Amino acid sequence: MLKIVNAKKIFNLTENVEDIRIALNNLNLEIEDGEFVTIIGGNGSGKSTLMNCISGAYFLDEGKIYLDNKDISMEKEYQRAKYLGRVFQDPNMGTAKDMSIIENLMIASRRSKNKTLKWGFDSKKYQEFKDKLAMLDLGLENRLDSKVGLLSGGQRQAVTLIMATLEKPKLLLLDEHTAALDPKTARKVLEITDKIVTENNITTLMITHNMKDAIKYGNRLIMLNNGRIVFDVKGEEKKNLTIEQLLSKFEDSIDDKLVLG
Repeated sequence: MLKIVNAKKIFNLTENVEDIRIALNNLNLEIEDGEFVTIIGGNGSGKSTLMNCISGAYFLDEGKIYLDNKDISMEKEYQRAKYLGRVFQDPNMGTAKDMSIIENLMIASRRSKNKTLKWGFDSKKYQEFKDKLAMLDLGLENRLDSKVGLLSGGQRQAVTLIMATLEKPKLLLLDEHTAALDPKTARKVLEITDKIVTENNITTLMITHNMKDAIKYGNRLIMLNNGRIVFDVKGEEKKNLTIEQLLSKFEDSIDDKLVLG
């Protein structure tokens, strides 16, 4: 489904070798349809660079990215947005704060469709949006006309999740999407994430610094270090994984940003 071949991304490419940083170092990865993959790694391990290269925010310096056997390596970010969903760490990204919840959802529902000058509001969508928001159990189904900018960080991130998955994406990218939330709200958003991804069988990549969450959620876990995959586990082996075992794999690159849970 997603195939990354010999991916290399270099920053600070200068004549001074000491300034060069290889963020992705001949990385190879294949993700099957329906896999929910959690990604961990220390600062500078290549997690966010990988996400940005998949989304089109960065182009690879070497290598290829295939989605459903289609080479998307040179497609721009807005082109990939037609079939990729993404939720960022910052709750303020991904939504238009001065527009209402229903207006944001309506725009999201048009992501994969041809753009026209006609306003996309469809009264038939109203109940669909209410049903989607009701599953969040945040009372937002009764606030469709409220501006998104008035919502709390957790509420806004939950709305962004709905927007990213309203039209089922071929791939959902979650870039530390609970890192800016308080622990209670983060737990709620993660539960919502798991419910949406599992019920809709959405192929997902989720970056997290929390080892406990990396083990608990998803059916596959990969660890990055120095731009390479250094650990890859799935299925029953992942279910039986312990934090202690994960730490032993991570001891050479662990830093104070890694959370045990």
